Amino acid sequence: MSISYQEAVGVSTTIEIIACIFALFILRSVMKDNKETPYLFGYFISSLLFFYFLNKSTLEIGNTGWYIEDLLGSLTSLFFGLTICKKGHSEWLCKLLIAAFIAFSASILFVANHVHYTMSFSAFCILLAFVSLVRSKNLNQADKGLAIFIAVSLLVIFYELNSIPHNISRIEYYASDFYYPLVYFSSLILVLTVFIFTSQLINLTLKYKTLATQDALTGLYNRTSVYDLVNNQLSLAKRNKQACAVLMLDIDHFKQVNDQHGHQQGDDAIKLVAQQIQHCTREYDISCRYGGEEFFIFLTNTDSNLGFQIAERIRGSVTEHSKDKAYGPLTISVGLTQFNETVSLDDNIAQADKALYQSKQAGRNQTTIN
Repeated sequence: MSISYQEAVGVSTTIEIIACIFALFILRSVMKDNKETPYLFGYFISSLLFFYFLNKSTLEIGNTGWYIEDLLGSLTSLFFGLTICKKGHSEWLCKLLIAAFIAFSASILFVANHVHYTMSFSAFCILLAFVSLVRSKNLNQADKGLAIFIAVSLLVIFYELNSIPHNISRIEYYASDFYYPLVYFSSLILVLTVFIFTSQLINLTLKYKTLATQDALTGLYNRTSVYDLVNNQLSLAKRNKQACAVLMLDIDHFKQVNDQHGHQQGDDAIKLVAQQIQHCTREYDISCRYGGEEFFIFLTNTDSNLGFQIAERIRGSVTEHSKDKAYGPLTISVGLTQFNETVSLDDNIAQADKALYQSKQAGRNQTTIN
């Protein structure tokens, strides 16, 4: 099926407008705090201008043989690369893209206008975007889909570069009925928008899930979320016939830390204890900031003897790592109980809390087993 130049520009512009409307009314609220947002909108604006000038009489840049739409097309490729590189936090690739665009813009004074040159620059920008994306950590499913889409786009561009005459100009290129890349180019914009939107939605969902389950100061689980996690571990422990233990920890004389050194130092003390808890426990243990300066730890596959060893390891580590602090050295009191399956989790926590109270009564800075 053959389409005319005007039809190709019309379809491309329509797709582009849909993508821009989608971004303005949806992405604006979702992506307002993301570094790639300004570059994504720059991508939209430059591509809209590109399609606008394609549909107008040619506007030459000086007497170079290059036209304004040639530069706008390359600018669009630049913004595409910057959008993805900013998303992947690849600042050095962003600088490389900007330097390449400056070199490209300067070279139009010396290089004849032909599609191979501009398309090669576009391929370079998309290739750097792909490199940035695959080097990123913690890719979600939308990011992986975007990486696959960019890889396919690169293959399409390389195929196109291999198919057309080497020195063909843009005017000759479109006069030869090569209109389909226009539609593909605008579709690329729409698909990129959808992938980035989906990626940000996934990231926001994970962020809010983290905020709902983790304590903001320490990064440990919060009190609300810990019950479901412990119940899941208990089910596994019952199937494997494993013993479990519960620890309750409290920072000794914490009020004095706040009164003498200020609440910022108090927060630092809480974070230090949380860090040592994470350092001294295993990946499958569940640590929680239970409230204020009090912490809860659920130890899977742990009897009272091993639980006591872990508690003492935490206690010693807290004192050792806080001795050079303004508020140091810190000491903690610990209460330990073997988990009793015949009573509720709250009752087990109460037993560990009772042991913690006994540690406090006995002079603090020690572990008591109930």
